[in-house]
Amino acid sequence: MQNGDATPTATDTTKKAPEEVTKQSFRQKVWRHLESNGLAMFPRPVYNRIPNFKGALEAAAKLAELDIFKNANTVKVNPDKPQEAVRVTCLEQHKTLYVPVPRLQNGFLNRLELPEGESGPAAIRKAVSRNGMETYGKPIGIEDTVSLDLVVMGSVAVSKEGYRIGKGRGYGDLEFGLMMHMKAIKPDTIVATTVHDCQVFDTLPAELFGPHDVPIDIIITPTQVIETQRMSQRPVGILWHLLSDRRLQLMPILGQLREIEMLAGRACTLKEEDTDVEERAQQRPRRMRRRTRSHKSHSEGEGNTTEGEEGKGGNRARRSMRRRNNKSVGKEGKEGKEGEVKPRRPKRQRPVIDFSVKISNISPTTRVRDLKQALSERGVKPQIMVWKGFRGFCYLHFFKAGPQKGEGDSTPAVNMDSVLTALAQMSVGGSGGAGEEPVEEKPRLLTVEPAPPRQPPADAAPAEAPPAAQLDAQPQTAEVH
Repeated sequence: MQNGDATPTATDTTKKAPEEVTKQSFRQKVWRHLESNGLAMFPRPVYNRIPNFKGALEAAAKLAELDIFKNANTVKVNPDKPQEAVRVTCLEQHKTLYVPVPRLQNGFLNRLELPEGESGPAAIRKAVSRNGMETYGKPIGIEDTVSLDLVVMGSVAVSKEGYRIGKGRGYGDLEFGLMMHMKAIKPDTIVATTVHDCQVFDTLPAELFGPHDVPIDIIITPTQVIETQRMSQRPVGILWHLLSDRRLQLMPILGQLREIEMLAGRACTLKEEDTDVEERAQQRPRRMRRRTRSHKSHSEGEGNTTEGEEGKGGNRARRSMRRRNNKSVGKEGKEGKEGEVKPRRPKRQRPVIDFSVKISNISPTTRVRDLKQALSERGVKPQIMVWKGFRGFCYLHFFKAGPQKGEGDSTPAVNMDSVLTALAQMSVGGSGGAGEEPVEEKPRLLTVEPAPPRQPPADAAPAEAPPAAQLDAQPQTAEVH
């Protein structure tokens, strides 16, 4: 942070008790300083957000005075509150404005376009609001052509070396990687950020940053413009080995890009351990509500001690009586014979998954029955199928071989290699449709790859049931964790 009366200096921070130096420690330092010094603005509290700050309007106005902004025709701005004034200025100056879809959950970019005849300040402010960005936004996909002159990002902390720390969810870095894939980022595209002066550090530890972190070219605060030294290179695209399968499920646009990359023959191996999404453990824990007696019962207990003790003893006696009655009922069993203990039913052992296979590139019009038929034709019979066809993929789970109901019977021996060989070059068309007439779609080549084994849900069909029956019994939207 910059030196000043209200801002802790580098010397002050070194005198404090040593703490683990992480990105999160710098985030907490900035969030705490903004809140405790009256610099935080709506929405509050600013923890776990790109913080809105006093002076955001002044920082946006200072950005608008720069040549990089005046000469920019196409600008991409993050959808957070502190950059709202930047989005307003872009529309006021008739620039082409792109805004990312929040959390990349339902797309990638929206190009904000005001309706004909609506160009006043009220219409512009409505368009750049959270709801307006969805109402007035025209969806832009990764296959569309976009060329950006300026990218404005939100930040929690930045340094004069160009290092940037976001709120910890990776949205800004992933957006940048997707834009690099689209070739929307040119060598002369400037990356800027607007922040409060207290969010600017002279230096940040270089070891905290990796090849996926986006460096900043220009920092604009309410009082100054800082051209950074840019100590790191820009990401070249999406680094798949840093992402887990859960991230792709949360952001379908990443799954779409991965399919395109795999069809082009590029390696897109994901990491098995799900650590790319930071957990929200840093948030304030929920306080447990203390159980207290009512004033009425408390006063009655104090006014008549004997009655209060008898009341407590009576409650304990009633609870003890209920336990004895329940115990005697259990001993009597169904026939009511006292002293006989009803035998417990042996607990059914849950099946253990031996290996799993993921099938992707499934058409939205493909139904589960289409894939079942294709699997049957190739002699592949998984014990459990988890269908996510509306997201373009599904999982096949195969149990470990074990005894069946009939003596001497056992689950047919299958292995990962035999299944992958049987499903190689498999194509499935679509037979679904929203209308009354079914929509036939040209067969699509499916991607078949190993998946990490997962434990089946508690209500999954038992291993003794025939494979076909288990497939039918499994809910199509069942999650396997």
